[in-house]
Amino acid sequence: MPSSSIATVPRAPQSSARLRSMLWTTFACWDCDTTRLDDAALVLSELVGNAVRHAAGDTMQVRLRRTADVLRIAVQDGSTAPPAPRDASFEDESGRGMRIIEALSSRWGCEPLPGGKVVWAEVAC
Repeated sequence: MPSSSIATVPRAPQSSARLRSMLWTTFACWDCDTTRLDDAALVLSELVGNAVRHAAGDTMQVRLRRTADVLRIAVQDGSTAPPAPRDASFEDESGRGMRIIEALSSRWGCEPLPGGKVVWAEVAC
Protein backbone atom coordinates (compact mmCIF):
# COMPACT_ATOMS: atom_id res chain seq x y z
CA MET A 1 0.00 0.00 0.00
CA PRO A 2 1.42 3.43 -0.92
CA SER A 3 2.39 5.81 1.87
CA SER A 4 3.14 9.51 1.63
CA SER A 5 4.43 12.42 3.65
CA ILE A 6 4.06 16.08 2.62
CA ALA A 7 5.59 19.33 3.86
CA THR A 8 5.22 22.90 2.64
CA VAL A 9 8.24 24.97 3.64
CA PRO A 10 9.78 28.35 2.87
CA ARG A 11 11.82 28.39 -0.34
CA ALA A 12 15.01 29.02 1.62
CA PRO A 13 18.32 27.20 2.17
CA GLN A 14 17.41 26.54 5.82
CA SER A 15 14.49 24.34 4.75
CA SER A 16 16.83 21.63 3.52
CA ALA A 17 17.76 20.53 7.06
CA ARG A 18 14.10 20.32 8.09
CA LEU A 19 13.27 18.27 5.01
CA ARG A 20 16.18 15.87 5.57
CA SER A 21 14.87 15.35 9.10
CA MET A 22 11.45 14.56 7.64
CA LEU A 23 13.12 12.05 5.29
CA TRP A 24 14.99 10.34 8.15
CA THR A 25 11.81 10.07 10.21
CA THR A 26 9.87 8.80 7.22
CA PHE A 27 12.52 6.17 6.44
CA ALA A 28 12.30 4.91 10.02
CA CYS A 29 8.49 4.87 10.10
CA TRP A 30 8.27 3.05 6.80
CA ASP A 31 10.99 0.56 7.78
CA CYS A 32 13.03 1.43 4.69
CA ASP A 33 16.49 0.03 4.01
CA THR A 34 18.74 2.42 5.95
CA THR A 35 21.68 1.69 3.63
CA ARG A 36 19.77 3.69 1.01
CA LEU A 37 19.16 6.71 3.24
CA ASP A 38 22.30 8.64 2.23
CA ASP A 39 21.44 8.44 -1.48
CA ALA A 40 17.84 9.50 -0.81
CA ALA A 41 19.01 12.40 1.38
CA LEU A 42 21.40 13.63 -1.31
CA VAL A 43 18.70 13.44 -4.00
CA LEU A 44 16.32 15.37 -1.72
CA SER A 45 18.98 18.00 -0.98
CA GLU A 46 19.75 18.49 -4.67
CA LEU A 47 16.07 18.82 -5.63
CA VAL A 48 15.46 21.29 -2.82
CA GLY A 49 18.66 23.21 -3.63
CA ASN A 50 17.57 23.58 -7.25
CA ALA A 51 14.18 24.92 -6.17
CA VAL A 52 15.81 27.38 -3.77
CA ARG A 53 18.29 28.65 -6.38
CA HIS A 54 16.23 28.62 -9.57
CA ALA A 55 12.52 28.76 -8.75
CA ALA A 56 10.07 31.51 -7.84
CA GLY A 57 7.63 31.99 -5.00
CA ASP A 58 7.92 32.04 -1.23
CA THR A 59 7.26 28.36 -0.57
CA MET A 60 7.84 24.91 -2.01
CA GLN A 61 6.13 21.63 -1.32
CA VAL A 62 7.94 18.34 -0.84
CA ARG A 63 6.20 15.01 -1.08
CA LEU A 64 7.72 11.66 -0.18
CA ARG A 65 5.73 8.72 -1.55
CA ARG A 66 6.60 5.08 -1.11
CA THR A 67 5.23 2.32 -3.29
CA ALA A 68 6.68 -1.13 -2.58
CA ASP A 69 10.47 -0.60 -2.49
CA VAL A 70 10.52 2.71 -4.40
CA LEU A 71 10.56 6.16 -2.83
CA ARG A 72 9.49 9.07 -5.01
CA ILE A 73 10.86 12.41 -3.83
CA ALA A 74 8.96 15.30 -5.43
CA VAL A 75 9.54 19.03 -5.07
CA GLN A 76 6.90 21.47 -6.30
CA ASP A 77 7.92 25.08 -6.89
CA GLY A 78 6.67 28.25 -8.54
CA SER A 79 8.83 28.17 -11.67
CA THR A 80 7.63 26.81 -15.00
CA ALA A 81 11.20 26.35 -16.30
CA PRO A 82 12.17 22.67 -16.39
CA PRO A 83 15.47 21.55 -14.90
CA ALA A 84 18.33 21.48 -17.38
CA PRO A 85 21.07 18.96 -16.63
CA ARG A 86 24.42 20.29 -17.75
CA ASP A 87 28.01 19.21 -17.78
CA ALA A 88 29.94 21.25 -15.25
CA SER A 89 33.65 21.71 -15.73
CA PHE A 90 36.13 20.71 -13.05
CA GLU A 91 36.47 24.35 -11.99
CA ASP A 92 32.71 25.03 -11.70
CA GLU A 93 31.42 25.37 -8.15
CA SER A 94 27.87 24.41 -9.11
CA GLY A 95 25.91 22.81 -11.91
CA ARG A 96 26.15 19.14 -10.96
CA GLY A 97 22.83 18.72 -9.15
CA MET A 98 20.77 17.12 -11.89
CA ARG A 99 23.67 14.83 -12.85
CA ILE A 100 23.86 13.68 -9.21
CA ILE A 101 20.11 13.05 -9.26
CA GLU A 102 20.48 11.09 -12.52
CA ALA A 103 23.25 8.97 -11.01
CA LEU A 104 21.48 8.14 -7.73
CA SER A 105 17.90 7.66 -8.90
CA SER A 106 16.35 4.95 -11.03
CA ARG A 107 14.51 7.67 -12.94
CA TRP A 108 13.50 11.31 -12.63
CA GLY A 109 11.18 13.70 -14.37
CA CYS A 110 9.42 17.03 -14.43
CA GLU A 111 5.69 17.67 -14.64
CA PRO A 112 4.37 21.13 -15.51
CA LEU A 113 1.66 22.63 -13.33
CA PRO A 114 -0.30 25.87 -13.62
CA GLY A 115 2.11 28.41 -12.16
CA GLY A 116 4.95 26.00 -11.53
CA LYS A 117 6.21 22.44 -11.81
CA VAL A 118 7.04 19.30 -9.87
CA VAL A 119 10.49 17.77 -10.25
CA TRP A 120 10.69 14.21 -8.93
CA ALA A 121 13.17 11.37 -8.62
CA GLU A 122 12.73 7.76 -7.62
CA VAL A 123 15.21 5.94 -5.41
CA ALA A 124 15.20 2.44 -3.93
CA CYS A 125 14.13 2.18 -0.32
